[in-house]
Amino acid sequence: MKVVYALTLCLGIADAVVLPVFSAPKGGYALPRPDSDDTTDSSKTAAGSKTNLDSMLPVFGKAKPKTGFPASALSRRVARIEQTYGSDDESTDDSDDTPTDPSDATPSSPPDDTPSDSSDDIDEVVYAEPFMQPTYVRFGPAPVDKPEVAPKAKSNSKDTASVAKHGGDDDSSSGGHKQKGKDKNKGKDDATKSRKKPEDSPKTSSNSATDSVSVTATSTAAPTSTAAPTSPPKGDDKGKSKGKGKGKGKDGGGRHNGDDDAAKSRTKVEDSTKTYSDDSGKGKGKGKGDGKGRHDGGVDATKSRAKAEDSETNSKKSSKKGSKDDSKSKPSKKSFITHQSGKTFDADSTKGGGKNGPGYNPSFDVPKLNKGYIQAIPPKASTINNKFSSRVKPRPQLNTEKVRPLSSSSSSSSSSLLKRDESKNILSLRAAAPFNSAAIDRKKWSVTCDSVHEGDDCKNAIDGNGDTMWHTQWEGSEPAPPHSITVDMKKSYNVNGISMLPRQDGSQNGYIAQHQIFLSKDGKTWGSPVAYGNWYSDWTVKYANFDTQPARFVKLVALTEANGNPWTSIAELNVFQANDYVPPQASQGAWGPTINFPIIPVAGTVDPNTGKVLVWSSWARDTMSGGPGGLTLTSTWDPATGQVAERQVTETNHDMFCPGISLDGNGQLVVTGGNNAERTSLFDPVKQAWVSGPNMKVARGYQSSATTSTGKVFTIGGSWSGGESFKNGEVYDPKKKTWTLLNKADVQKMLTNDAQGLFRSDNHAWLFGWKSGTVFQAGPSKNMNWYYTEKKNGDVKTAGQRASDRGVAPDAMCGNAIMFDAVKGKILTHGGTPNYQDSDATTDAHIITVGNPGANVSVAYASEGLFFPRVFHSSVVLPNGNVFITGGQQYAVPFEDSTPQLQPEMYYPDRDGFELMKPNNIVRTYHSIALLLPDGRVFNGGGGLCGGCDTNHFDAQLYTPPYLYDSKGKLATRPKITSVSVSTIKVGGTVTVQTGGAIVQASLVRYGTATHTVNSDQRRIPLTLANAGKNSYSFQVPSDPGVALPGYWMLFVMDKNGVPSVASTIKVTGS
Repeated sequence: MKVVYALTLCLGIADAVVLPVFSAPKGGYALPRPDSDDTTDSSKTAAGSKTNLDSMLPVFGKAKPKTGFPASALSRRVARIEQTYGSDDESTDDSDDTPTDPSDATPSSPPDDTPSDSSDDIDEVVYAEPFMQPTYVRFGPAPVDKPEVAPKAKSNSKDTASVAKHGGDDDSSSGGHKQKGKDKNKGKDDATKSRKKPEDSPKTSSNSATDSVSVTATSTAAPTSTAAPTSPPKGDDKGKSKGKGKGKGKDGGGRHNGDDDAAKSRTKVEDSTKTYSDDSGKGKGKGKGDGKGRHDGGVDATKSRAKAEDSETNSKKSSKKGSKDDSKSKPSKKSFITHQSGKTFDADSTKGGGKNGPGYNPSFDVPKLNKGYIQAIPPKASTINNKFSSRVKPRPQLNTEKVRPLSSSSSSSSSSLLKRDESKNILSLRAAAPFNSAAIDRKKWSVTCDSVHEGDDCKNAIDGNGDTMWHTQWEGSEPAPPHSITVDMKKSYNVNGISMLPRQDGSQNGYIAQHQIFLSKDGKTWGSPVAYGNWYSDWTVKYANFDTQPARFVKLVALTEANGNPWTSIAELNVFQANDYVPPQASQGAWGPTINFPIIPVAGTVDPNTGKVLVWSSWARDTMSGGPGGLTLTSTWDPATGQVAERQVTETNHDMFCPGISLDGNGQLVVTGGNNAERTSLFDPVKQAWVSGPNMKVARGYQSSATTSTGKVFTIGGSWSGGESFKNGEVYDPKKKTWTLLNKADVQKMLTNDAQGLFRSDNHAWLFGWKSGTVFQAGPSKNMNWYYTEKKNGDVKTAGQRASDRGVAPDAMCGNAIMFDAVKGKILTHGGTPNYQDSDATTDAHIITVGNPGANVSVAYASEGLFFPRVFHSSVVLPNGNVFITGGQQYAVPFEDSTPQLQPEMYYPDRDGFELMKPNNIVRTYHSIALLLPDGRVFNGGGGLCGGCDTNHFDAQLYTPPYLYDSKGKLATRPKITSVSVSTIKVGGTVTVQTGGAIVQASLVRYGTATHTVNSDQRRIPLTLANAGKNSYSFQVPSDPGVALPGYWMLFVMDKNGVPSVASTIKVTGS
């Protein structure tokens, strides 16, 4: 793993912000994406290209892979898809005319920024928005508590070096070598032969109390906008600053700024702690008293920009609340969570989780930092034996050139951000920058904004200096958000992302939370946002990556400030250009918009009652290792409003990373195991509440689970967490709220032959609830089995091997399996690798047909297999029965974006064929997910969760399948369900649906859950319609609850063109 460079800031800066329930940090600028090191002629960059990108992926240029990446499964397929897209030369307009930028009104109609001379005419990309477009919202101020001072790390701990076992979720590395790690429990595994979780192997602790600090997490504490300093100032405090403000002498000056000497910095109450620096500096303007200045909280050296109000030194609480009218101001709440990388998570800790742990432990040591980062994947660490390591395929080389947030057109190296980055050993976490792209030169740009405070002009956002900023007006009038900043790049580029660097002076005033990104070719027509969402509140660079589009103008709209204030501030704004552009084709669907989350969506589900997407990461927003246990960060996205909200779940004392997930027969979400390996958490979609369930009989992580025909939840395997052993099945009864161990449900029957042994061989089983309480296991092992959950101790019986006329298929770990026709028992399996990691992916695809429980199943090869080999990918069954397959890698390396597969595929069961769909430009590999939405689109997001790596994807994209477009490429007119006779129906019951027009087919698709390539909940039932009057149709739900599993289903109707309606939700109950 390459060295990860840390962004830096004073350790006292708060690690978490709550808005309105919980909002926390993490991110940073990233290295360029990994790419092949191919140097053949075919991979050379064309002359005149703005970006030097070797070994382009299938998404670029032609619809087939270029040298260095896998070709299609069969040569005739390549011939079938070989076509050259039209080139998209940049259209140049050197005009200096810059459009004005009045305040925005609606997301679909941003300010009328109209240049006198527009760029060349370029076809616009139309994004489907079957639900409402996101609307502007305003958040009022919330109450505020004074932040706690971060506890210092212990300095007396002693570690002994031991060999770190390889193969864990956060220390995975190619190569079969051993890695020296830190482990206080050295030698304890010999007797039990129980391997700790991988992220636990490189356990470290701080040797100095001043090296790093952590902040205790609380679920109810209110948000605050600043943090306490960790040490006294080292610089000279005598620097004086002039100020332009309303201060009176020594009481501090300017309203937002009051530049004072370092000992008496007057800042907004939530920023009332002193900010220190080694240098002295001067403020601008004129004024009276020691401290007057520009929205800075004017510490001499740092030019700290904080709202200047009467405030006290660190030892006192301020009685005034930092507003224009102190007596009427409302504090805003903020709570803190522990720093995103605490000491290595201990599965057996009596405080931090594990088998005997009660859950969340508020106090724990912070690790000693190794050159500013924690190794999520220790280099060359592995438990793979030497014999295997000689067969390990080398990793593709990464580009070592940094993509700086302050790139282009200026002396970015002089920025205080970069100085801190190079001089401090402080952990900073990262987000993934736009893939295969480069920041555009800003020298000729012009910029406008809706509001400016004197001295903090719009142009500061593109001057390449992180010490300056654009800030909206804070003195006199304070215009309320939304605020906007618009860039005119003077010519058209193929744009695929932006980066936004928040102010770098220690103040949080103006941090952008809810936001939208718009593109335009003429400054007049903006359309819908290409990206929107909620950025986490901290000082690190934020990205908005999106589907490539030609544009000359880029607009960032700030809807809310992280702490509910009316201001917006930006230190630096960059726009990225892609190497190439593939024009949209209706027959391939479309990508976009992008939804930005404050966490990495590693697991998720669609709430059947609200239609919102619920996602979560782990105890931290960007890493699963080093946690205290007992808490999980979640986020919800509302497709109807575009709002992205946060929540910290501590009610269940459960870190829900790497769990089993199922929707039980009552529609309740059951989340099991993971970092807290024995825990069960339940989410009630009706009450919208998380509650604790009973502990499992066996501690598990990376197990799978499936809902049975009786409404129970069966789970098996999971040696990644909770120790290695033969973890036989157990079943959860939601009525009795009990787990029952099924000792005869033998896990050994389904093990793969993984190079890392039991630690990996029982992971991520492909499970399908079937008739009479049985569960069919289709993979990833080549050996398939029937598990019986209704017998007293359970049972298992072979179902044969996954073999076709092409022979027995190998194990396919981290591949996919999906039941696209439950009536006929049809399952599509595809992709995967023989070993969890360091293996080549396969193009294999099979159709499995299941019949009566206990009988051998039939297996046939699906078409000619996938176009491209894939592992760590996702698939979703659509209302029409087609299966959408997206993402993945050619060569399995967890936490890396190397050898990505960017072009999705669609499987058509009616003709047994695969077709290529619209290429994507956001990599989705390890820890990515996909879910079908009630509007017929696909939610595809996540990837990474590896702390200080450059592959953390804090976003998701929406994919609009071809069936939502008409023959002209416009959004098709959709049929509508006007009423459904029942909302709850027993199996075998009849349902009548009234529609707005004629329909020809209908289907039920079960609501899904997803993590780590597993989605055992989704399945589809094609329905037989009977005429029940004009535009009225009836159908019968299958009578077997093994086919129509109890729980919530989406009812879709489709017209003669195959266009689906927005779904209605029906709850199916057992007999």
